[in-house]
Amino acid sequence: MKYPPTNLIQAAGLADAWAQAVNFVMKNGMALKTEYGPMSRDICSVIEIREPYAEPMLHPQFPTKEMHVKEYLKQWERDYDWKKQGFEYNYMDRLINYPSRGKDIETQNPRIAEQCVYTTSTGVTVVDQLKAIKELLPQGVSRRRQAITWIPERDLFVKEDQPCLQRLWVRDIGDGNAEMHCMWRSRDLFAAWNSNMIGLLTMIKREVLEPNNLKLVKVVDFCNSMHIYEADWEAASKVKPLPKSPQMMRY
Repeated sequence: MKYPPTNLIQAAGLADAWAQAVNFVMKNGMALKTEYGPMSRDICSVIEIREPYAEPMLHPQFPTKEMHVKEYLKQWERDYDWKKQGFEYNYMDRLINYPSRGKDIETQNPRIAEQCVYTTSTGVTVVDQLKAIKELLPQGVSRRRQAITWIPERDLFVKEDQPCLQRLWVRDIGDGNAEMHCMWRSRDLFAAWNSNMIGLLTMIKREVLEPNNLKLVKVVDFCNSMHIYEADWEAASKVKPLPKSPQMMRY
């Protein structure tokens, strides 16, 4: 029986990872009809990046050019008005305003909980997960520092868009270093992956890493359905890997 292949990509930086992934999907991805109608080439992917902030972060053949990426970065700011822009959801909003069942929760960190669980002006109790991770990281090595976006009572049943990003996991691994894993249910590889990662990495550096004087030395990006839509197959087939630097060749 045919099924979408699972692939591990190891890369030095974002641009190299994107090119490797595009090449693999175009060569090995399973052709599947999407729920919207168009065909796509699809895989399950695990991408490991060792130098996430190395330049160039944006591949020169990525179709969403630098000016658009700069605009996209605004969506990862705390004060971005995503509702005014007509979006169904916003990653940053889900991460810093995740609906809570209430402030009466059992916790061993009452001071941090008091800062991160609060009631909005509309009377909704929410959790600022990014602030919680930032505050909890200095307490020592832990596998529990994570943030989620999926709201089952909404996202399982609506016809509108649901978050593709599902979970962020951050760990202090000592000596001023940290790793981040991100889990996605669905990803438009050709037209979105590279800018997605630039936005996410810019945000996590500002919100979590810099306040704790941490350096991100490893990123693992996992996706259930990494795909390229049929309309992009011709352009995607022309993507070329970046020239290998001596450092990249040693990796």
